[in-house]
Amino acid sequence: MMVAESVAFLLAALFGTGSDPSIGDRSITSSVDKISRSPIALLSTPVLHRSKRQNRSQRGSGSSRPRAVRTREISNDWQKADATWTKMQEENVIPRERTLRLLADTLKNNGQEVPFDVPEIWYEDRVESAPVSENNPEKKVLMLCKKGSVQAPVGLEQRTAARRSCDQPNLRTLQVNKATRPQADFPDGLRAKGCRSLIYAETHIKGFTLNDAASSLLIITQVRRDYLKDAVSTLKTVLESDMVPIPLAVTRLVQALAMKGDLESICTVEKMVENLAASIGLSRMLFVNNTVWAHIKNNNLDMAVEYIEPLFISGMQNPDSPITSMSYVFRKVIEERLEPALEKLSAMAERLVNQFGVYKPATDLFLQYVDAGRVDDARFLLQRCGGIAEQKGTLMAFIAKSSQKPGQGQKIKTLLDLVPDFPEKEIVYSYLLKCHVLDNDVVSAKALFENMKAKNIHTDEIFLKRLAILLKNAGEPVPFTEPPLDSYWLY
Repeated sequence: MMVAESVAFLLAALFGTGSDPSIGDRSITSSVDKISRSPIALLSTPVLHRSKRQNRSQRGSGSSRPRAVRTREISNDWQKADATWTKMQEENVIPRERTLRLLADTLKNNGQEVPFDVPEIWYEDRVESAPVSENNPEKKVLMLCKKGSVQAPVGLEQRTAARRSCDQPNLRTLQVNKATRPQADFPDGLRAKGCRSLIYAETHIKGFTLNDAASSLLIITQVRRDYLKDAVSTLKTVLESDMVPIPLAVTRLVQALAMKGDLESICTVEKMVENLAASIGLSRMLFVNNTVWAHIKNNNLDMAVEYIEPLFISGMQNPDSPITSMSYVFRKVIEERLEPALEKLSAMAERLVNQFGVYKPATDLFLQYVDAGRVDDARFLLQRCGGIAEQKGTLMAFIAKSSQKPGQGQKIKTLLDLVPDFPEKEIVYSYLLKCHVLDNDVVSAKALFENMKAKNIHTDEIFLKRLAILLKNAGEPVPFTEPPLDSYWLY
């Protein structure tokens, strides 16, 4: 039974899509794709059908497919169905799934043997064979979707029963999703009850359960709809049922609670998952950073500093549990232009440098200044805390991350301008060239190459291969021997 996958699609359909760019429709889809899917027999494709029709049209044939396949012409006549199948074989016509099912049903209903394999479909036993009535809402929902009557008044219990019928995420689930998504104009009352309907189904419909992934998607949906208390309750239910939530669900929930300044709920969630966090890859900093952020949202700046500063000091004394990064907090503060909070945190970072030799917060702040384009602030901080330039690991991680996305080359250049004596420039220039390649910036790439030759900086094979491909794509000559590397090494 694959209830969870269908529930995920119905969640997206019934609840609509949120505006959170950090989650987006991709989070739902990518999470659902991780669930194992059963194969479905696809005997034809639109391309094959199109090519067949074009070939017959070119031959002047007036028939692209036997018209008798239509329901109203077969009229449960097995002889017509058998003749149709024979004719399709003679004309080498590739039948569609719907055609095969229609022919197979006609033959079966008349006690005849079916001379071909019928694609297995998940709703065959539970929906197609059932009458359309108020007692069987599953088929009613699917038929309404086919007719485009998505706004028909289907009750809450009927909707949850229909969800229960969705054992696999195949054609019918996609029909519901496709039919409902473009309209997304359900009454406000229905939207308000939407997230709770699955919990209602679990408690009121026998046999209805959500697996780990579907429960996590429900939590994400509740967070996006700002039903945070329900999301915490769902997480508690998941853990009490010995299921494992996906890290994204917990992360989004904690971040949303921090935005509300809900320190108590953050602490509650942390205690819930404390025995599970390491195994599913939840960082301790998720709760540390969001606790600081919640204090800032509550305008308790002193409390924020009092909470985080001792953790860095104790982390220095206990290497087994270090505090790794405050980049998230610094980024949020800079994005929301909370200058008083930024001044407090900056003073704390400088104090940790001067009194304890702890450079991580100051380095994180420095790099966030560079990332936000606040070059003067970055320069002033570097002047006050010169040891930032010696934090090679953190600086190199920032460069490597920046080189993964287009339009980030200027940030690496800014960093090199601020830290002219940066070690291992050969590696840094290789990342910079990768940025130019992503931007398709031939001029900057050639200038970088000439600059490296003038400074007698070694260029490795990966650097030369990237540059050669960029120049050839731009129709320019390659002024060196192109290394015989596979493109695999360029990514």
